Amino acid sequence: MKRLFLALIATVFSVGALLPVKAQKATPEKGALPKLNQVHVKIILPNDPAARDKDRPVVESWIAELIKKRGEPKFIAATAWVRLVEKGDKFEDPTPVWDGGCRVTGQIVERKDGRIKVLLDGWRPTAAGVTVSLADEPGSREVAAVEQAKREQWQPYVAVLIGPPPEEIAAPTHPKR
Repeated sequence: MKRLFLALIATVFSVGALLPVKAQKATPEKGALPKLNQVHVKIILPNDPAARDKDRPVVESWIAELIKKRGEPKFIAATAWVRLVEKGDKFEDPTPVWDGGCRVTGQIVERKDGRIKVLLDGWRPTAAGVTVSLADEPGSREVAAVEQAKREQWQPYVAVLIGPPPEEIAAPTHPKR
C-alpha cells in the first residue's frame, strides 16, 4: 500500500513536469534604471579635406551629403563620435565634446514622447549653441548648422546619431571552469 501511494505521487509529479508552465517575467530590481538609447555627437568644420591630418576622424557619407546640400563643399570632422553621458532620468552635466580653441559641450536636455532634444553649446567667444530634436530610436540622425557661430566663410555643423542602449557585459568566465 505504501509502495502504491509513493508510485501514485511519483506519477503525479512526473506528469506535472511534462505540462507546460507559463513563465513569469523577472521582477526588476528596485531602483533599476530603464535602458536608454545612446546619443552620439560629432563636430564638423569647413576646411579642405586634403589639408587635414591623417589622424583626423572621417566624415560619414550621410553627413557629407547633407552638408553638401547646404552649400558647403569642403569640410572635415573636428571630433570622432562622442557619447553624451546621462544616468536614467537625470541629465548629467554637459559632456565635453571639443576643445579646439573654443570649448564645446553637449547635453541631452529632454526625452519625451519618443523624441529627444540635444543641446551643443560653446564656440566661444560668440557663445553659440544649437538644439537638435529627433526621434529617440536607434538609427535616427541629423545634421544641424550652428548658425550663431557662423563667421565669414566659416560655418560649423554638428551631427547627432542615436544608437541602441548599451548591452550588458557578461561576467568573465574562468577558462578552467
